[in-house]
Amino acid sequence: MKNSNLFKPIIRLLLSLRKRALTKEGSDKILQEFNQKVDRAGGIQTIVHKLKLMYEYFRHPQTSTTKKALVGAALLYFLLPTDVVVDWIPVMGYVDDVTAALFVWSLLSNELDEFEKLQKHRG
Repeated sequence: MKNSNLFKPIIRLLLSLRKRALTKEGSDKILQEFNQKVDRAGGIQTIVHKLKLMYEYFRHPQTSTTKKALVGAALLYFLLPTDVVVDWIPVMGYVDDVTAALFVWSLLSNELDEFEKLQKHRG
């Protein structure tokens, strides 16, 4: 499957997950399942770090609703076991998850970088 063929369904699913991320059900799923999924996924530390920062950004009370929806969509995408490429396929199952997370990261990179600096300064 070519990257462009993989990218289109990822974008479609991310767009549909934006609204769900702002619901109580979607928010609860992110807050309750994120850490367990990260532990199961393991993998490259840079990606895990970005996902954890996105999770904290999603939880932060001052994150705007629009940005929370985007980040929440990426986090829900990561949590869903049956997205574009099912997670039980070794290695390949997480390629689309990482693609979705990095796509959203690229859209909000300035805000997320600034948020990370503020978190380090406070911590």
